[in-house]
Amino acid sequence: MKSKMRDDLRKKNEALRGDITAIVRLSADAKIVPELEPYRSALLKNCADLLSKIEKNLLDLSLNQNDLLPDILSETSTLIQWARFFKYRFVRPLNRASDWDRVCLRTISWLHGQHSDTKRFPAVFADDDISISPSTALIPFYFFPCIEQRTLLFQPLLFHEFGHLLYLCHKRELDELVGEFQQVVEGELLPASQRNDQHSLLQMKTRQSVVEVWYSWIQEFFCDAVGLVIGGPCFLNAFAAYMAKYQVGDYYRQPANLHGSSHPLSWLRIQRLAERAIQRGFQSTAARVVEEWRGIARLLGVVEDYHGFYIESLGPSLMNTLDDMLTEVAPRECTADEAGSDVTRIDPQSLVGLLNDAWREYHRNPAEFLTWENGMLKDRYDLRAT
Repeated sequence: MKSKMRDDLRKKNEALRGDITAIVRLSADAKIVPELEPYRSALLKNCADLLSKIEKNLLDLSLNQNDLLPDILSETSTLIQWARFFKYRFVRPLNRASDWDRVCLRTISWLHGQHSDTKRFPAVFADDDISISPSTALIPFYFFPCIEQRTLLFQPLLFHEFGHLLYLCHKRELDELVGEFQQVVEGELLPASQRNDQHSLLQMKTRQSVVEVWYSWIQEFFCDAVGLVIGGPCFLNAFAAYMAKYQVGDYYRQPANLHGSSHPLSWLRIQRLAERAIQRGFQSTAARVVEEWRGIARLLGVVEDYHGFYIESLGPSLMNTLDDMLTEVAPRECTADEAGSDVTRIDPQSLVGLLNDAWREYHRNPAEFLTWENGMLKDRYDLRAT
């Protein structure tokens, strides 16, 4: 029995060695832009670490010591999961690489370079809806849609995803602040008097569900706030445009769909983000965005109702908690020049200035925007329209 287990483990580790060796070969041979080289180097280093662990397993198996088998089995199980993870995620950015990658890669590299907690991470992303798989132990992995990769307008959305990475870097401190806000939520939801009956028990369960939902919700509000701090008006413009699906679901959900949800309603996020934008001096952008969203709400006939998951009395506490969270992580702030007009002529290297210029140009002359953008992509990224 032990002999068969040893043979099975040996075969599996040899197969794993073949898989990781193939990943190394594919990664090393991939034709990529220079901006992706730091990621390839990090990936190859991680592959070398996995190969080293596989070789150790094979060496331990050759000793024919039965007492080592449980540890080898556990290590092999971990290696199987890592090998699959590398195959379905980490190799993707190298296999699908194109010249257009440098737009998102430069945005991510710039973001990582702006904060001491993230300077060590290489930039990488793959095709999918906008999101991030944050990690401080390995490599934070971004996702971005294939069409939006090729325009400047939606690059600011990466600022929100970067917020999730900052949250992970400061998780202990931020979780404490979130916990304090959840206590405020619970206090706001407590009835003036409580009864010891079935109705009271149902109220208690509902209240607990709302409190638990806010652990995820406030993280999304926080990442929205990070995006605004870093990008200024361009983030609010990008966020409002990308999130608008012109559906009732943007504004309203049934209570059953709010329980256990990971994201607040888009309309609620837009309103809170607009409030923060006004505080930062971006009144015209905030007013335009809110009016656009209100116009759609009127056409859809939506009545604003969050079924107790958000009440106006929570607004000041939410704002203060987000301020404290931002103070804790200290993201790089958009300057007045970058948020102002024609900053690319003041500082040609300003990424945030370029992205704000892009939205100004889009609103100023949408019919000619592609021509303007193509010129910027050629000059700044050496890319030509396809």
